[in-house]
Amino acid sequence: MLLIMEKETLVELARLVGGDDAAKVMRLLISKPGVVDEQIAKKLNMDVREVRKLLHKLNSIGILYYELARDKKTGHRIFKWYVQEEQATGFIISNMQKIKERLLEKLRAEESNQFYWCGTLGHPRLLFDQAIEHLFKCPVCKKSMEPHENKDLIEALRRRIEEIEKALTEMMEARRPEVAEKAE
Repeated sequence: MLLIMEKETLVELARLVGGDDAAKVMRLLISKPGVVDEQIAKKLNMDVREVRKLLHKLNSIGILYYELARDKKTGHRIFKWYVQEEQATGFIISNMQKIKERLLEKLRAEESNQFYWCGTLGHPRLLFDQAIEHLFKCPVCKKSMEPHENKDLIEALRRRIEEIEKALTEMMEARRPEVAEKAE
């Protein structure tokens, strides 16, 4: 495996994608790989159709895979489900990179624009051009809008981007030794 993920990380990833039931399914598959959907439904006391939906949802993002077999008596297809940890790592890395890009866009916008705000939580901050259109009056409460100091927000965005970059670097470095081993 490229990067051994903690079981709870996989469970939480499943929870984010499909809710608490998906987390239960993931926990079961971690402990008993190769289980079929009917067995999962029975063991977790869930509807088999709901289990299948969750399995396919987790499969669609690449953190589960299945082996297809045929029942010798009935000829029906049987899906044996397995956790695919290395794909889960790729999914996490890909999404962290997307989040980092969004945060970088937000940081650029915060650094290069002047915002105006009435000071009331939940009311919008407006760009200079938007504030002029509203004659520097809040569109919600009509209070006067003043320049909004965003130093704290800019600093928080920078810290968060650094945290994500550090985590991405660690994850990518953890993947490298396996690549070298496979080349041998």
